[in-house]
Amino acid sequence: MYIFATAVTAFLFAFIAIKFFNPVAIEIGLVDKPSERKHHAGHIPLIGGISIFLAVLAASLLWLPNTLELRMYLIASAMMVFIGALDDKFDLRVRVRIIGQIIIASLMIYGVGGYISNLGDLFGFGDVTLGPLGIIFTYVGIIVVINAYNMIDGIDGLIGSLSINTFTSIAILFIMSGQTNYLSYPLILATATVPYLMYNLSFFEKFFKKESKKIFMGDAGSMFVGLSVIWLLTMGTQGDQASFRPVTALWICAIPLMDMLSIVVRRYKNGKSPFKPDRDHLHHILQRAGLSSRQTLVAISSVAALMSAVGLAGEYFSIAESVMLTSFIFIFVCYVMAIKHTIKSESTN
Repeated sequence: MYIFATAVTAFLFAFIAIKFFNPVAIEIGLVDKPSERKHHAGHIPLIGGISIFLAVLAASLLWLPNTLELRMYLIASAMMVFIGALDDKFDLRVRVRIIGQIIIASLMIYGVGGYISNLGDLFGFGDVTLGPLGIIFTYVGIIVVINAYNMIDGIDGLIGSLSINTFTSIAILFIMSGQTNYLSYPLILATATVPYLMYNLSFFEKFFKKESKKIFMGDAGSMFVGLSVIWLLTMGTQGDQASFRPVTALWICAIPLMDMLSIVVRRYKNGKSPFKPDRDHLHHILQRAGLSSRQTLVAISSVAALMSAVGLAGEYFSIAESVMLTSFIFIFVCYVMAIKHTIKSESTN
């Protein structure tokens, strides 16, 4: 009953926040405008992330125990959303965003001592422990995951669907482990994302014939989602009471990670900035191959769910971590080769 109440609270508050901030965003110019890279029609309010954060904030303050971890998470999240909103409005330089992410990562690492120090038994010779190097590894991990979810946000419904998939998978892992102390966190995040997804996909207009203005997640939302994902993964995989193995984390956020890592390497090889936008993300490639926006959404979301299911199965059946890691690397290499071949074929046609 308690968990149900937190989820309902997050869902309702997200709706209220969207209704309230929709006209405000238009008034202050917090909107996404069409451009060469962005082919949507009209000015779309960038309030999805703000609405999700406010819903998470309300549900957490009303229902969750007032712990140091919760306070640090909410403070870090508020800072992340603020920086993201500034980026949405003023298009901040990459350096400014990264500095902000490093400061926020410091809250997690030093505020609650939450850093990745154990990578699990990846090679079959015992746990790989990082010691003090874990702090550096965690900084890198936080920045990678935040920007992975930020960069995958390219078509309607994608960031929302992938977020819900990841948060739901983390919730299932907490349930499987029998350690449900943190279960409310991913459930609140998942349910708070649903109203955004409904507006982003024009659900009301299509199914109830009611006019509903489309909204976008914005950098405020995608970076907040990334921060929440890495925070939950760190809580779930570290410490004496870890709920699941670190290698499983790769599988439940596989698509954002693979898309980001492959495109960053590709840009670097081509002498471009890793953060310079282009149209070579997975969703762009699938659309150029002939899939519609909705077909692309279904295809990517289905693969993401399948990857998560493999990770969950590996955890449930206690498949060796070395096998899970090797399998993930194999799939990633195949993914990179397939994308490289596709782009090369496009350039020669």
